[in-house]
Amino acid sequence: MKGKIEWIRVSAMVHSTEDREKVSQALATIFPFEFEIMVTKATGHYGNPIEYLEVELKKNKEIQDFWKNLMNLLGVQKEEIISSLEDRIDEQNVFHIRLDKQKAYLGEVKLASRGDTIAIKAKLVTFPAKREKVIEFAKELCMIS
Repeated sequence: MKGKIEWIRVSAMVHSTEDREKVSQALATIFPFEFEIMVTKATGHYGNPIEYLEVELKKNKEIQDFWKNLMNLLGVQKEEIISSLEDRIDEQNVFHIRLDKQKAYLGEVKLASRGDTIAIKAKLVTFPAKREKVIEFAKELCMIS
């Protein structure tokens, strides 16, 4: 592989109508190990309380274990990710994957395009840092199982 994942951030919002414990359980669906959640409190557009849950992975072993587990859980959905790589990688070479939060709470891992999601961001580093190289590396990452 000609690149590396520098960090991974997994996040989800807890709306005032939701239970933080249940959203944490949804996050746990995609983690093959113990993890620490950072909680940030915020206020929604209408003054409603929102909590933002985030897990940040920086250690190589954790990143590799998490990624391999995620790719296994996604199964055939990886094809959908590969076919939309251009749209999933931003100008900072961050790879974006969104999962359905409700389904994750029920133990199912399904891609989501909008709505209430678990956001996964992976910072990709390649040498040289050209977009084509980053997309090629992302495609390799999707082939991991």
